[in-house]
Amino acid sequence: MHILVAILGIVGAVSYYWFFIRRANDAASEVIDAAGRARGAYRRRSFKKKVEGSPITAIKDPRTAAVVMAVAVAGGDRHLSQAQEETLTRLMTDVLDIAETEEELVFAKWVVREIPDPNNISLRLGRLWTGSLDMNERRELVDLVTDVAGADGGLNHLQVEAIDRLKSRLAIE
Repeated sequence: MHILVAILGIVGAVSYYWFFIRRANDAASEVIDAAGRARGAYRRRSFKKKVEGSPITAIKDPRTAAVVMAVAVAGGDRHLSQAQEETLTRLMTDVLDIAETEEELVFAKWVVREIPDPNNISLRLGRLWTGSLDMNERRELVDLVTDVAGADGGLNHLQVEAIDRLKSRLAIE
């Protein structure tokens, strides 16, 4: 009889602790979910603040401006090709050290839909680049734009003109 009571005691203790651990796991999961929702709300709010008014005036980072310029020159009035998008994503990670490549690319495409002319974009962003980039970084910017635009073949005459204007606005050569 005492063995049966001991077994029931052990089963009861194990059940209690198993129930207790499950409740702790559920509570931890809810905390993690709440943190994820808060992070999403913060990102949405910061994106909305970033794009109030004209989207190009919200650009303060020369790396974001470089992505916008690359999309404008490469895509022009059409969408980026698969090769151009892959090249841009790779360069955003390797050269520009951008962690959130998808967000930057979506923002850049949106800006280009609002202002499709790459010459207008380089005119508006030229002061940002000349004020924050040295000459080597400006050359890297031109190389990045050229690499993305030429990723699916050669450059067309509109892309060459846009890159030449970008060079002149950056005081290169």
